[in-house]
Amino acid sequence: MWESISGIKNKGRVEFIPTSEESCLMKVKINIITPWILASLFKNTSVLLGDFLQKKLLKWSLEMFLDVVKADLVLERGNIELGGALFGAVEGRANAIEATLSD
Repeated sequence: MWESISGIKNKGRVEFIPTSEESCLMKVKINIITPWILASLFKNTSVLLGDFLQKKLLKWSLEMFLDVVKADLVLERGNIELGGALFGAVEGRANAIEATLSD
């Protein structure tokens, strides 16, 4: 289970189900707390808001999650410089999205 500490507020859980020795299926359950600016923009148009959340915010969140996993793997392999840079990039992207949505 996780809960975001920066970026778009979200929480959820992820389960990795092995499908072979080299791959797995990833099941993700995520709850996104809609930023007030989006809620006000999409007021009375819940279908559009849901579509936006699925196509944009969820995509961005999953891409950042993938980058965090990659950074963690790089750090495990001992490349501290690259791992740190990848984590920094994720944090920068999350901050940019949060700033855009809170303006």
